[in-house]
Amino acid sequence: MTITPEAITLTGPGSGARINSPRTDSVDSDLDAHLRTLRRRVPHLIGSAVASSDGLLMAEDLPDVIEATGIAALTAALLSVSLTFAAATHGADLHEVVLDSGVGHVAVYRAGPTACLALLTDSDATLARVHLEARPAARAIAATLAPAHRH
Repeated sequence: MTITPEAITLTGPGSGARINSPRTDSVDSDLDAHLRTLRRRVPHLIGSAVASSDGLLMAEDLPDVIEATGIAALTAALLSVSLTFAAATHGADLHEVVLDSGVGHVAVYRAGPTACLALLTDSDATLARVHLEARPAARAIAATLAPAHRH
């Protein structure tokens, strides 16, 4: 699948730059490493991003034609709405959300209480393989961002 600027329409300005934060270079490096590992291990992966639960971009491995800060905001919004829906219908917590557009997938995983992981794939991706790689990555990202990891 070829992504063109016309295929991705997001509102609002954004450079794809990361939001300045008090995180350490070590944490940023670890987040980048998790995304690089996903790039190597998930066939048909278009890109991935880590967003804070309030929609700020923390790390990304996305093509230039995809506006990363917009993806971060949409990822957090999708997870927030989905968490509310799951609580209202099942009274349970939510771990992941998958969207199938017919030309690709968006899979969003909780990465602890403060972040989420988004993977964008083309339509040839096998969701079982995406989940096999992304679920442990989301747990590892959560551990990377846990307060105990920061000292």
